[in-house]
Amino acid sequence: MTRHVPLYTSSAGIEHIMVRTDEETQFVATGVTDPVIERNKAMATHNDGYTQDRSMRRVASIPPIIFLKWLSEDGVNIYKPENAKWLCDRLNDPDWAYLRTAPGRLEYSNGRFR
Repeated sequence: MTRHVPLYTSSAGIEHIMVRTDEETQFVATGVTDPVIERNKAMATHNDGYTQDRSMRRVASIPPIIFLKWLSEDGVNIYKPENAKWLCDRLNDPDWAYLRTAPGRLEYSNGRFR
């Protein structure tokens, strides 16, 4: 028999659940990505992503559940500076294009995204 025991829902909307069977116990996190992905699609075709004075450019919006997936499966915390190159490569990957909010390719060099 499988039992799903809700543990809590984070402020980011990620639901944490304990799944128990006779053989094992697993902890599962689920979250909704559709609203973020739909907004990303709209933003990607809105303009080139630069601010009016062209000093900054938006690049991507990553749903919290995707951050958690990368952290648990790949062991990568995208908020750590040493993982910036990994993040740049991931956001340039066509499989993750739905996270992008502006056209173009990202590059990371000398500690900066370009």
